[in-house]
Amino acid sequence: MFTVPTAIAADEEVERIEVTGSRIQRADLETSSPVTVIDRATIEASGMPTVSDFVRNLAQNSFGSFRDASGFGSGQASQSTVDLRGLGPQRTLVLIDGRRTGYSAAFGGSTQNLNTIPMAAVKRVEILRDGASAVYGSDAIAGVINVITEKDYNGGNIEVEFGRPQEEGADENSARMTFGASNDKTNVVASMEYYKREALYDAQRPYSAVGTGTSFGWPGGGIPSWAGKPADPDAKPGSEFIDARCPTNIGDSADFPNSYIGANGRCNYNYAADSATMAAQQRFSTYINVNHTINDDVDFFSRAMVSRVWTEGRFAAAPVTQPYPIFTRTDANADLYDTAAKKYGFDGQTPDADGNMLNQNVLLLMRTVPNGNRDSEVEDFEMNLLAGLRGSVDILGGSNWEVGTQFIRSEVTGINKNLANKVAIQNALDSGELNFFGLDYMRADGTEVKYTPGEAETVMAKFNDWGVYRGRTQTFAADASLSFDMFELPAGAVPLALGLEYNSTSFMQENDPNSNRLELAGTSGGDNIYGKSRDIFSASAETIVPVIDGLDVNLSLRYDNYSDFGNTTNPKVGVTYRPFDSWLLRGSWGKGFRAPAFDDLYGNQSESFPSAIDTTACANAGDPSDPVCSSAQYRAFYGGNEALDAEQSESLTFGTVVNITDSWDVELGYYKIEIEDTIGTISAQKAFDLEAAGQGGLVFRTNTGEVDYLKLTSQNLGTLNTSGIDFNTNYFVETGAGDFNFKIDWNYILEWAEKVDATADEIDYIGEMGQPKMRGNVGLTYMVSDFSVAWNSYYIDKQESEISGTVYNVDAHITHDIQFAYNAPWDGKVSVGVRNLTDKDPELNHDYYGHPGYDLYLYSPVGRAYYLRYTQTF
Repeated sequence: MFTVPTAIAADEEVERIEVTGSRIQRADLETSSPVTVIDRATIEASGMPTVSDFVRNLAQNSFGSFRDASGFGSGQASQSTVDLRGLGPQRTLVLIDGRRTGYSAAFGGSTQNLNTIPMAAVKRVEILRDGASAVYGSDAIAGVINVITEKDYNGGNIEVEFGRPQEEGADENSARMTFGASNDKTNVVASMEYYKREALYDAQRPYSAVGTGTSFGWPGGGIPSWAGKPADPDAKPGSEFIDARCPTNIGDSADFPNSYIGANGRCNYNYAADSATMAAQQRFSTYINVNHTINDDVDFFSRAMVSRVWTEGRFAAAPVTQPYPIFTRTDANADLYDTAAKKYGFDGQTPDADGNMLNQNVLLLMRTVPNGNRDSEVEDFEMNLLAGLRGSVDILGGSNWEVGTQFIRSEVTGINKNLANKVAIQNALDSGELNFFGLDYMRADGTEVKYTPGEAETVMAKFNDWGVYRGRTQTFAADASLSFDMFELPAGAVPLALGLEYNSTSFMQENDPNSNRLELAGTSGGDNIYGKSRDIFSASAETIVPVIDGLDVNLSLRYDNYSDFGNTTNPKVGVTYRPFDSWLLRGSWGKGFRAPAFDDLYGNQSESFPSAIDTTACANAGDPSDPVCSSAQYRAFYGGNEALDAEQSESLTFGTVVNITDSWDVELGYYKIEIEDTIGTISAQKAFDLEAAGQGGLVFRTNTGEVDYLKLTSQNLGTLNTSGIDFNTNYFVETGAGDFNFKIDWNYILEWAEKVDATADEIDYIGEMGQPKMRGNVGLTYMVSDFSVAWNSYYIDKQESEISGTVYNVDAHITHDIQFAYNAPWDGKVSVGVRNLTDKDPELNHDYYGHPGYDLYLYSPVGRAYYLRYTQTF
């Protein structure tokens, strides 16, 4: 799964190169910060078809990461991210050739989408397992992923790959071409890549084939007899009533498919019969790298990368819940409800003095099955253009310089089909157009209303609606650097690298008007952000001081000025010491930061109805059994906060690397990361608790003391601390029977503790559900003549959580991949392999996770999958 830097040092022994985490070129690839280098051969031997699949299996991707799954809004179904140390993808920086790649608009401009990086362009991947804001600026808190592209390839190759899971779903096909040519002055490398994956549906795996929970069915999942508006002063608890047309078992009624009366007393719907776990996806990427020597002192470099990703997901028909639709006494078809209640005998309902069954507002719960499944289509586009000059000049004793410009445009468009317009449904109920119960009834004025079979379905079709999301980030960046040796010390030269950067990024996102007004059921709504941009000016300096022979001190400092929140200065100190050539001791300390994302700052106000207990009202009641002490839903407003400050962090690492022999390396390292002023949203319950503790400002009440609304906008909250140990070893041995390469990459987390705000207690979550204490990879490669065999094993530790006395847990998870490869004499290569050789299911706990019963960030639902890859080199 991994290789240490010595693997590439043999080919670049005398060349001074820039290593991830530093701007100073050097011959020694081991620096004061731990860097894992993974070459192309290792990536190919892993059998992973995409960059995102490969990175997701890193041991340092501690708690898994977001994958392109079905059902996410705002274009997120097309995204794949990396989450080093479990600190969130927004705190891991992704670079291409040492420069930032684009930020996706799907997450408010806070993260980078790995799906836009073509595998064909990758020469190697470098993972900096340390904070690096002193070098790269914002977001490099947990670490850095640096994708190094192919720049000096000569010749060509065509590669095709076919992947087929043993069970249905998620079939994969890909093709890629790479060509390179060079002469004395110019080198050109170009590639194209196409990738296609079919959707994986919940019904295609037995453990996810049934999903009900408190789902609402069609014709009706329950009719609670309380006012539809959450937190309405007149609201009072009551019974729930099942629409009598709901079948007892799934399949009993062709008119109401997948619906049945559940143990929860509602008409449930098996939404898993329709929904997709993994979205279908197609990707097309092109890449070209051009380098040209202008003269002996100046080189031109450029890179263009363009990617387009299409994703199609599916969720079951839209569930319609509060605050609409509501039956009221004033509705034109109020008598329809009376007729239905009397006919079907809604349990617990008694007529009022006038004989009316509809004697209080009634919230209607249902799912718009006749209108079809909610299908989502997402299109991502990213263009990343880079051009610059680098060279040397005979000043300051000889200096290297570089200037570069970069333009990045990232767009995402998401269309969600077959949503339900709740306002239109409410209007149809009010006017009497929607005869939901399918009954003939008599109105109070004596008018007889006849129902035509299929009438409700026809009317429901009018309420079908689409949600549309569009987002865009656009960046122009320019940078300049100068490096030279300042002076000589007895132990060596003292270099200095100076850098200037300018970055201007704009962001916009917009949703359709109905989604903005929260009128559509089956989506979370959205907000619009227009005309927002930020300008960043940065200056940095770095030096390495050789104190004595074998002892170096690395000093870095970076200043960043943001136009929208202020400035920050971040230092870093690193030390390396080699008591012997084969033994390295190292350590580093540094500060870091993460600037607020655009949606953190500028997200428009949106409305929701979270559940909580009014702590103050309950205390005033003086009786915990009082109804006011029960959990209820309250109106809350979410959105951005322009007063946000940046998150601040400190990181500490120290460890050792031992070259036991020329072919056996061992690394052991400790890390600790502390983050302050974490950006997030406080919970509704915490807002009530803070008010009761005398810290107001979040709960707003009417003159009578009733809750009007909560203000839960983005805030700088508390702290997040993590620490752990990394262990790596790489052993290569040549024998008469062939060559063996054995590797281990292991991460053990000592602490992952969060304090949600200044008043809260710090809680250590490590080992709990979704946060495994250990994650590790073991690999063995055997090579003889033209044949090779690669075996990789992936370990995820067990997890356990206790909630209200109930213990939830999952077992440790181990999967194995194997690949056989043959290098043919005609410059072809055939690779066949199996991912998840033992067909290991995800670790399941439906009681904790609900549906689909496992953590999609950590575990793949694909199961055993076979693949065939053929590569022809010219």
